[in-house]
Amino acid sequence: MIVQKELVAIYDYEVPVPEDPFSFRLEIHKCSELFTGSVYRLERFRLRPTFHQRDREDVDPLINDALIYIRDEFIDERKLRGESPETVIAILIVNYRIYSTKK
Repeated sequence: MIVQKELVAIYDYEVPVPEDPFSFRLEIHKCSELFTGSVYRLERFRLRPTFHQRDREDVDPLINDALIYIRDEFIDERKLRGESPETVIAILIVNYRIYSTKK
């Protein structure tokens, strides 16, 4: 059985914590009459070439950093369900506040 979900909204959030600022993304999907959310955290990864071309002068030897969204598990996605996108956003905000006070 294939379940089709429609991506109805993407929200990006920035948390300006002085010692460790971070960003995360909320994707809201609609399946039948239920809205669900998925949370991703923006992470920086250091990429190194597999086949470094040292003998070429036109190749920049610097290491490349990539920003990639990865699934964040600070909230159980089974809780990110509601009758509207606004409900899903409210659940995320409440759970984020609970999570951030535990840190």
